[in-house]
Amino acid sequence: MSTVEVLHRVVVAYPGGNATAVVFDHALDADRKDLNTRLIDALATLDPDLPGIEQCCFATTPRTDSTAIGRMEMFGGEFCGNATRGVIRILTDGRDTDGLVEASGVDHPLRFEVTDATVRLTMPLPARAETVPEGALVALGGITHLVVTDPAARTRTTPRELLTRLLAARTHALHELPAAGVTFYDNTTGAAHFSVWVREVDTVFDETACGSGTSAIGIAAATAARNTLTLRVIQPSGESITTEATWTHDTLDTSTIAGPVDILFDGAVRLP
Repeated sequence: MSTVEVLHRVVVAYPGGNATAVVFDHALDADRKDLNTRLIDALATLDPDLPGIEQCCFATTPRTDSTAIGRMEMFGGEFCGNATRGVIRILTDGRDTDGLVEASGVDHPLRFEVTDATVRLTMPLPARAETVPEGALVALGGITHLVVTDPAARTRTTPRELLTRLLAARTHALHELPAAGVTFYDNTTGAAHFSVWVREVDTVFDETACGSGTSAIGIAAATAARNTLTLRVIQPSGESITTEATWTHDTLDTSTIAGPVDILFDGAVRLP
């Protein structure tokens, strides 16, 4: 693995309050766990006014579809809807357009639309969405979310505590996945809280916003209702992401997430 000293272009995107560092350098063969730590530390030192970086990804050329505008590759190889929206916002400069984008953790390009700097992403459909004792388990391929809506269950524990316990017990084989999350959702207020574990870096993150978790909320709700639903989900950051799950002919047809994406930093970063 190579050691990187300087990243010539890093962009910090802020989809739904989810501060994401997007690396444009060709550093895919770097020690990603080490690079993740050093980049987060470097950005905190470089600009103390930046919100804490929660995740890092690469923006690269497409692997399989030459018509895609680019590829979002998470450091852990998992899927992340918000990071994908961040890369779309950067590559399009926020101009009104539509097209396809590739993303790690997903084996096919995803469709997107940019309108008035709002980025809408068509999410991968779940391999399964089923009721389990803890809530609704939604497997999105690159990441699986457990959606918990029961008020009593949400008062007994936190997303982080529940996720840690499930991983330790190897429940639902979550420990074998590239990434797994626990999502708490309040049907009354629309507020959500997320914790996500990424196997590659073996770390649990309390997310200030989560696109895949928001999509999972919509998918779980639409599947339970067997109907098309649109939900405005309030993220822990206070920002909102809108998700729509379309139910057609007794089948989940599409899931989208949409919201504005701000750019907070664009420049070179020297790593410690």
